[in-house]
Amino acid sequence: MTKRLPRDPQKEQAILTAAVQEFGQVGYQASTDKIAELAGVSKGSVFRYFNNKQHLYYKAVQRAIDTIMAVVDFSVWTDSKDLVSMIIRATKYKTELSHQFPNEFGLLMRVYTSDSYVPKPMRDRVTKMFTELETNLMHTVIEATISHLNLRPGLDHKNVQVYLTMFLATLSQTIQQYFEKHPDVKKIEDMSDIIDQVKSYMDMLEHGIVVDD
Repeated sequence: MTKRLPRDPQKEQAILTAAVQEFGQVGYQASTDKIAELAGVSKGSVFRYFNNKQHLYYKAVQRAIDTIMAVVDFSVWTDSKDLVSMIIRATKYKTELSHQFPNEFGLLMRVYTSDSYVPKPMRDRVTKMFTELETNLMHTVIEATISHLNLRPGLDHKNVQVYLTMFLATLSQTIQQYFEKHPDVKKIEDMSDIIDQVKSYMDMLEHGIVVDD
């Protein structure tokens, strides 16, 4: 009977790091040969630690999620003094994180957009994992947002959550595009144009767009 070699945690982590990088930059069609090369191990070692490419992909997605969750600072959302500053701070923070962890964000974005190269059973599995994470994060953000609003009596809390989810998702995309176009902007004081734009949207959110009769 062949004796099974003990696992080397350093090799395993090196393979995962390389997998996150390649899957994040190239997608599921990334070469396992390249992953082995980046990790400094043989291709056989890759499949000794991870049974097959699908298993490696799943663990890479899990690693990307764990990496982001280990550093994310929720006080950016919960401690903001008002909705405008919360949205600006949160979007800027997310943009900075994506630059700090480009491979992790790249991989999770591919999961979000359902990388068609991933076999469907695995695609469904990682999508479920990502959706659960996204739901938990959005719940935290939406609850922080609702706490800053003076809601009309009688509104259904769940309907408000759904409405704010759609609103904040669109607004965050707009702000993120601004930061991508203005990478040198670092201070809130230098963001008067985007802040004024966000304020106008928030005014419409809180007071509507139709004059009461």
